[in-house]
Amino acid sequence: MNQINIGQRIKKKREQHKLSLQYVADKLDVNRSSVMRWENGETSRIKLPMLERLAQILQTTPEYLMGYEDEEISDSTVRNVLPESACMIPVLDRLQIENGSLDWKYIIDYEIADTKYRHDCFFLRISENSMAPRLEEGDRVLISLQSTLQNGETGVFLLDETESLIRIYSCEKEPELHSFNPYYPTLRFNETEKERLKIIGKVVESRRSW
Repeated sequence: MNQINIGQRIKKKREQHKLSLQYVADKLDVNRSSVMRWENGETSRIKLPMLERLAQILQTTPEYLMGYEDEEISDSTVRNVLPESACMIPVLDRLQIENGSLDWKYIIDYEIADTKYRHDCFFLRISENSMAPRLEEGDRVLISLQSTLQNGETGVFLLDETESLIRIYSCEKEPELHSFNPYYPTLRFNETEKERLKIIGKVVESRRSW
């Protein structure tokens, strides 16, 4: 769905609930002109936490606003599915760094999670079996964005800025990445090689795909 259609959905839901531009802007702590620009199709600057808050105000879901859901759901369903203690977290199917930040264009879905994960968190769909049997291909892991890990913590890493890895981290003298699957060897990085490795975040939760 293009940005104009996303803007149309935002406007449609706002008018459906008889909400003024100023009301929505005040709830989001933004200028009225920002909401107007979104409705006119300038939606590329809406960050994910803002989109989630916007969906809650409009009594819908981020999926509907972004075009992943074609059918509208009732207001009561939204309240039942997404209580105040929960929020929508994006699911990525790959990792990529763009201009020093995580690139969000690979969102494939959303998962409901506790509001404590509202900021600086995302789900990643596992695409290999290095952590089997604990984590299987197709499972989704919740990642808290952070640049450091403690020994024994499971994290997500980028190797050479292209290959994403989920491993157990240790660093006595030099960084090591360990897998559960015995067919995947331990990865060790000496002083010159450790620049190849970038810590993306810590795995805080996993969900099995059935």
